[in-house]
Amino acid sequence: MDYNVSSKVEQRGVLAGMLLGVGRKEGYNFFIQHSQTQLDYLLFKKHLLEEITRKPISIQHRETRQGKQLFRIEPKRIPLIRILVQKIYRDCKKSITRKFLNFLTPQGIGIWFMDKGSKSFKRKGGKIRAIEVFLNTHFSKEENEIIITYFWERWGFRWGLSKTRKGYRLRMGTKAGKDFFTFLRPYVRPSMLHIIQTSYNTTAAT
Repeated sequence: MDYNVSSKVEQRGVLAGMLLGVGRKEGYNFFIQHSQTQLDYLLFKKHLLEEITRKPISIQHRETRQGKQLFRIEPKRIPLIRILVQKIYRDCKKSITRKFLNFLTPQGIGIWFMDKGSKSFKRKGGKIRAIEVFLNTHFSKEENEIIITYFWERWGFRWGLSKTRKGYRLRMGTKAGKDFFTFLRPYVRPSMLHIIQTSYNTTAAT
């Protein structure tokens, strides 16, 4: 995987991706929580955060009433984290601006998609005929339109807007989705490669 956090630009990009993903505010800091099935992915994030902060991070573990195992990490707070948390949160709620999106790097986009991305297959006659790719942003329509403009102007990827029962998410069709997956592949953790696989022993039409 192509991850390097030696520069401030790369560090901002990775942290922005984590905050756009499952990262949640904790004072002027943030924490990340994953289930046991994504423990390898959590350890990968732990390693990146330790490289960025240059401080060790402990893993907290708890079990829900339903018996689900959850693991949580919280990086040591540094000025860069405090600044980014303040920029994305308004009144304890995430809020998107183009300025914040501009912090993203391909690595940060990879983390954002591993956290919030998904796909579905459309089949006909038992074969996969199309793929739909989604980015479950959980932002308002207006904020999603800012994200759509950002991806098109900065990276050349055209997302559409899809309405769900709970709000809006971004959507791509087969060809655009495959191109996006090719872009993401160098930044996807091996244990998370299933989210960008485009077939199950069959090939979707282009």
